[in-house]
Amino acid sequence: MTRPDAETDPFLSYLGTYRLPDRFDRSGRSAAVVGGAMAGLAAAHALRTLEYDVTLYERQSYDEKRVNCGEAMTNVSMLPMAKTRTNGFANHTPAFDVEVYTGDTGARQLAGKGRFPSEHGYVTDRNLVERTWARQLDDRGVDVVENHGVSKAEFESLQAEHDIVVDATGQPSMASKVEGTTGEYAGAMTALNADVEGDFSDLYPDSLIIFENYLGYSWAFPKSKTRANVGIGWAQDKKPDDYMAAFERACERNDWPVPTREEANVYTIPRGPSLDPRRTYLPEKRVVRVGDAAGIANRFTGKGISQAVESSYLMAKLAAEDKLVDYPQHLYRRLRNEYRLAYIVRGALEDGRPDLLGGVMDAVSGIDVEEVDRNPKKAFLRLARRPKLLAGLLQNETMRTRLYRAYTDDWEYKHIPGAT
Repeated sequence: MTRPDAETDPFLSYLGTYRLPDRFDRSGRSAAVVGGAMAGLAAAHALRTLEYDVTLYERQSYDEKRVNCGEAMTNVSMLPMAKTRTNGFANHTPAFDVEVYTGDTGARQLAGKGRFPSEHGYVTDRNLVERTWARQLDDRGVDVVENHGVSKAEFESLQAEHDIVVDATGQPSMASKVEGTTGEYAGAMTALNADVEGDFSDLYPDSLIIFENYLGYSWAFPKSKTRANVGIGWAQDKKPDDYMAAFERACERNDWPVPTREEANVYTIPRGPSLDPRRTYLPEKRVVRVGDAAGIANRFTGKGISQAVESSYLMAKLAAEDKLVDYPQHLYRRLRNEYRLAYIVRGALEDGRPDLLGGVMDAVSGIDVEEVDRNPKKAFLRLARRPKLLAGLLQNETMRTRLYRAYTDDWEYKHIPGAT
């Protein structure tokens, strides 16, 4: 197998070396990756780089339409391919603009806004990105099995056939379905989106996220001056009765083209951490969960692509070092501060305080959109420099409660009946 070049392969950069060390060489070992979206592709890529024999199972075809959630990717430097339109990278968006309004009616008022630069952000045609990556993996010797939904029985048999089984099937995961523990997940978001044609020249090449004083937000991610991905999402327990109608109204009030119901995609994403971190690795079954299956995503924005890819890279590194037992704590430790910031800020939405959320957006404006999540210390420092805003946050009972719960790791998964 031809190993990728260290200067172009982000996984080798993740390993922190310009030479693949002998200690990582696991030729002769095999891995099955179940689920061929971004987390599964990243897992297959990393494990193949480490000389594992890898089989990747995807229930759909990469040449056909797939659910196009996650069209905006805030850190494509994690992906080992040229960032060209032919590979699916439509718009190198320079910034994500965020607007906070007092409501979702014509009488709404702007309560605050922020602009977040995006050094490595692209609005993508995700289907094409995944197709490109899958073809690249096939060329490198990964056995890419398309149109193959792995059954519960087959998932169990894979555990006996391979040294490791990577569960990248989403939330709830295949591992949970096999064990009959799908209720072990807590917290999710429901979202709708669609690609539409229209005039986006006033926005392009920037992207736009709009908070309208409900527990969620809407967005427009332009791919060109005449095409964009538009969408809306809610906390799963707060979604409207007719969420397609709510999607249509959001497009109308924001002057975006209204998609048909046939054009819209519906999907569910975690509100991390939605799974007990200790459950992300099941050593007795040789199963490790990555991405949505591990219950990881930003609980404020729902953003999860870079988190999914990083979880797969971390998994592969630890597997090659025979340290998978450390995966749960390493993954949680890496994401904990992001969980905390997102949980605290989300309280402003939950408490119906667009003034507080608008103030937060203004305070952290100017930080790279990926850095807000991946290095939240910068955002916390910005808030600390705004004593009036900080006082307002601390005077709010909901925010105080969230601050306490976040820093005592009191997450929802601990309150599921039967959870330990």
